[in-house]
Amino acid sequence: MGKLLRLSLLLIVILAIYIAKGRVVKPQTPASLESVPEMKEILGPDQEARLKAGRKLVERVGVEQALEILNNSPLPHTGEGHLVVHQIGFYAYQKYGAAGILHCKDYFLYACYHGVIIEAASKGGFSEVAKMTDLCRDSPLRYFQCLHAAGHSIMAIWNYDLSGALKTCDDLYGKEPTENLASCHNGAFMENLFGVHDWGTGKTPKRDWLSNDPYFPCNAFPEKYQRGCWLNQAARIYQLFGGDLVKTAQTCKAIGNDQYTYWCLDNLSRQIHAMTNGDVARVFALCQTLGADWRDQCVVVNAGAFYSVGGRGQAMEVCHLVVAETKAACYQNVFGQMVYDTITYSEKLDLCKQVEPPYSSECYSKIAPLTTKS
Repeated sequence: MGKLLRLSLLLIVILAIYIAKGRVVKPQTPASLESVPEMKEILGPDQEARLKAGRKLVERVGVEQALEILNNSPLPHTGEGHLVVHQIGFYAYQKYGAAGILHCKDYFLYACYHGVIIEAASKGGFSEVAKMTDLCRDSPLRYFQCLHAAGHSIMAIWNYDLSGALKTCDDLYGKEPTENLASCHNGAFMENLFGVHDWGTGKTPKRDWLSNDPYFPCNAFPEKYQRGCWLNQAARIYQLFGGDLVKTAQTCKAIGNDQYTYWCLDNLSRQIHAMTNGDVARVFALCQTLGADWRDQCVVVNAGAFYSVGGRGQAMEVCHLVVAETKAACYQNVFGQMVYDTITYSEKLDLCKQVEPPYSSECYSKIAPLTTKS
């Protein structure tokens, strides 16, 4: 599997990292994207060229300005866009060290933060990874996402020895709640599939933990690693079947374990989000391919995926268009993220105004306690 195809298939399955202190002053965004020479390649179809252009941009204008330019560009809020902003995080750590995380913004699923933590591993090893994740402890959601980034980093340090990486997750975070530990496992399994860290290094990819068995490596590990594995495995199955959504869904459904199947299809639904390229209509068309038994849940997952990467209005549009029987679950998924979102109360209020009754009442009630915090 070539580097370009592996990268183009990536859909990040994480929520958010947010560092609230030490914010830098927001720079001015250029009046026209035409003045940004890297933008043509950033918005082009070639993912490898896009990543290189993202790196050129941040080297030319700096971390803060690069983030503002990309956030105000048509770059889609999908896995591909997230990877471009990883490049900004890599540069932030190289330029500022651990303080680079203070220069990041929450754009594109907080990808800059992920890039900083991933890059930190290449400099300081496991001790640096632990140090960076400790900076996230004052927010449970932030910490959860830092642990995911740590999994990526640990896997890279282990030179893609998955068994060693998972053991290190256990050693560093074994006393954490199960969900947190699984987040580190998840990052390691994702790194095994996509090689985010070794992209552009010129190294020959080492992938001893990939095979043509659609259930490997999940079937090679005990129960405590299954969540982290299956929440990524549909992306691998999708690769093996040459991008056939129907065959991928059928393979997930044939696992023989209902919980594993749920995680696998959840991952496939998020894979669909990456394929929509920001087009809400495509959500419904593509989710149909997963079968009537998963179609509606696929739409719900996509609404949450849109919101998590910054497509807040698109998330509301998905829920507005979904069938009546699924609206409650769709809005609950979105409202759950809105509560912890870093946007202002006023911005959340504007989002609630987009919600139809009776769900709008629930939206207002969810954000009401936040007025004292805004």
